[in-house]
This record gives sequence, structure tokens and C-alpha cells, in this order.
Amino acid sequence: MIKLASSTSSVTDFVGCKRLSAPARSSEIAKAISSPRVTLSAHSHPIEEVIRAIKFWQKVTFFFLFLTISFLHATLVIDIESPSAFLVNETNGKVIFKKNASQKMYPASCTKMAFALYAIKYHQNIFNKKLICSQNALKAMPESQKSKNNFANVPSYVLETDASHMGLKVGEEMLFYDLLMATLVVSADDASNVIAEAMGEGSIEKCVEEVNRYLHSIGCKDTYFKNPHGLHHPDHVSTAEDLARMCQEAMKEPIFKEIIKMDRFQRPSTNKQAAVALRATNKMITKSSPHFYSAVTGGKTGYHRRAGHCLTVQGEKNGRSLISVILQAKSGAVRFQETKKLFETAFQETKVKQTLIAEGPQLFSLNIEGGVDPLTTSTQKSLSLTYYPSEKPIMRCQLLWNKLSLPVNRGTEVGELVLYADNEIVQREKLYASNNVEATFFYTIKRHLSPMMLIGLAIGFAALLIFMIKKIVQRSH
Repeated sequence: MIKLASSTSSVTDFVGCKRLSAPARSSEIAKAISSPRVTLSAHSHPIEEVIRAIKFWQKVTFFFLFLTISFLHATLVIDIESPSAFLVNETNGKVIFKKNASQKMYPASCTKMAFALYAIKYHQNIFNKKLICSQNALKAMPESQKSKNNFANVPSYVLETDASHMGLKVGEEMLFYDLLMATLVVSADDASNVIAEAMGEGSIEKCVEEVNRYLHSIGCKDTYFKNPHGLHHPDHVSTAEDLARMCQEAMKEPIFKEIIKMDRFQRPSTNKQAAVALRATNKMITKSSPHFYSAVTGGKTGYHRRAGHCLTVQGEKNGRSLISVILQAKSGAVRFQETKKLFETAFQETKVKQTLIAEGPQLFSLNIEGGVDPLTTSTQKSLSLTYYPSEKPIMRCQLLWNKLSLPVNRGTEVGELVLYADNEIVQREKLYASNNVEATFFYTIKRHLSPMMLIGLAIGFAALLIFMIKKIVQRSH
């Protein structure tokens, strides 16, 4: 994009910022855009000026196409067998790897991550409230019975007898926060129902709809949940992209981050049962597990027969925070192995430094009204950017000219170069005059004389011209 200004202080934008000490073709293009005005000469034919203008904009168009294409970043190439996978930088949102990431799939217990996030954001006021487990929240039946008539006979939140649970009993009392930990750490379906019922003021279905609205508000447009635990229902779907978005939002919450890094949950003693320690389902944070991976800070597992093995986790290394999603892996081991493969491939990348505009003389010049020569420029520092190859940003440089008046002395600050990466300013460098620009004689006179004096001079010159014409005519006779 080129922005042109009619005033002395002008702005020029150019996408990509390909290094300007590059090939001759780039140099010619940079020269073409450095002076943003196409002026008409008093002695030029109008058609010639139109042709010149067309050629100018052809150069500008080529410049944009060349730079935009050259700066598109490519995702990593990784061999992943699972049907759907996604790897994204949590901080800047750069997609590092994706495979069917926008395809709707069954998220299984990764669902619980969304309900935990909703609880942390909107229901911390009841974290210390002791909840009483209801018959409705703990109702369970075999999956074969629940699935009859395409799951139309019973509510989707009804539990399945062979699914993941912590063995809560009707009438058992436990703090909301303890149940929340059980939901995330040991993937307890029964705990998920109990806290959803509390958040929905007695209605699990009400809570589910509230969570759906919330998820849509944060950009999870392809997600629709039918229950708080992720047990199968044909309409209970999400995508790898949406699950990563949920995790990204959840990782902003210290409480969530604290819970998901726990490798076990100490089930407290209650009015119905004794205390017991329960191990986390995410083996990537369990040091004794063969799937332990030190870069993983936590996440959420998921599984049921139709969803396969799922996993959404966050990993950090060398100050780089990534979120990985694996859906429908063929085994629990595969989901951990492929998650590790995604992380390790990304973490093995080394940053590259690219100098976009080298220090020293620049190709940017400016024709200042009344100047004897064009203004040439230089910078004292280069414009550079460091990034991971798979996260190469869209770069844009902006040239800002100061409002200048003649004369301009060499070394004067005449403008600024601003470097943007993904529309965020990452560097500013001052632009200095490389030459002295003096005012022409006539411009100096024009600048120092008032309009009335100029009119008087014009009249005087006109009178002198008439007088001289008369003299010439008289001599010819």
C-alpha cells in the first residue's frame, strides 16, 4: 500500500521492505516510489505525462506483488498420522503446523477445558462453596442404552457407566474448587456435571448453553457442546483450531495454569468417602511416565470410542510458548508421541535475523519545492528483525517525511523509517540528509517578498516590457 500526501510532510508505506541494497530491479522500484508525486511539466505533452504516470504505478504494483509474495511464511512440514493436528504460538497466534485443523471432530474430554475456563472467569465467587452431588448430575447408564434413537431418548449430559469418573456418590459434599481440579486433572465426568449444575443454577443444560455463547464470543465459531464432559453426542463437536483458542484463553488465567500442571489430585475426605490420591491423565507432566516431556506445562486429555485419543497441551522452551492439539489419535501413546514430535520440531528451530534496510546511504530521495537539488538520505542504523522461520511475520516499512524548509543542511533529521511486523511497530530509525539542499534564487525572492510586493514587481516588469516593446517599434520605423 502506498500512502501519498499532498503536504510537505508526507507518508509512504511499502509492504514487505525487501532489503533496498538488493538487485538493480528493486533499486529502480525503490527510486520510483521514493518520490511519491508525479508532477506535470509546463512544457510536456499531456499524453506523455499520462504514459509516465502509468509506468510509475506499474512499478509500484510490481513492487507490492514482489514483496508481498516473498514474505509469506511457511508452516513446518511434520509427519503426523492423527487425522487432525494443530500447533500455534500462544503469544502471537502464528500457525506453525496444521492438519485438518478446521475440520469438525469430537473433542471428548478436551471439552472440560472450556467449562473450567468459564468457571474461573465467571464463578470464582462459589469456589469455596460446598456442593451437594445430586441424583440428576450423577445419573448414569451404559453407552449402548444412551445411544438409542441417535441419543434422542435421554439428555446428553447423562453419564456413561464405563466412562471416566471419580466415583462421586449422591449426597456427597465437596468444595466447588476441588471438583474443578478433579475435572481438569483426572478428567472426572461426574465432577464436570456437578459443577455445571451449580453454574447453571440447578440446570446443566442452561450452563452448557451459556458456555457455548461464551466460546462463540472468543472466536470458537465451529464449536458446539451438548454436555460439560465431552461424552459422545452427534452434535457435540469442535475443531483443533477452536480447542487451541480455548487453551490460549485459559492460559491467561493463573488458576487454570496452576491446576493443569498438577500430576495428581488429592481427593479430600467427605461425608461419604475417605481421602485418596488420583493420578493425572496427562502423562506428559508425570515424571515417572515414559511420555514425560519437560517442556509441557500442562493440558487436557480426552477419549471415547468415536473421538479416539485427544490431547490439548501447552509447551514452553527458550521463552517460546506453543499450544498443540491432537485429535482422534489411534492410541493414548500416539497422541503423546505426536505432540512431542510437534513441539520438538518447532523448538529445534533457530531464529534468523533479516536486515531489511542496511545502514548508510538510502535510495529514498525527495524533491523539495524550490530546492536546487533533490534531497538524498541516509540512516545511522539498519532496520532488522529476528524471528523463527515458521513464524515469519508480514513486514511493512513506513517512510515518514518531516515538514522541511529550505535550506536543508547535511546531517539534518529529515524523516523516520518505521518497521512493522504483523501491524505492530518493532523498530524506528531516523532518516538524515546526505547532502545540502539550497533554495533557488527565484524561490528565495518569492519566499521573502509579500504578495503585494510580488504584484508590484509583476506590474513593474510588465511596464518595463511594454516600454521596451515601444522602443523597438519606434526604432523599426
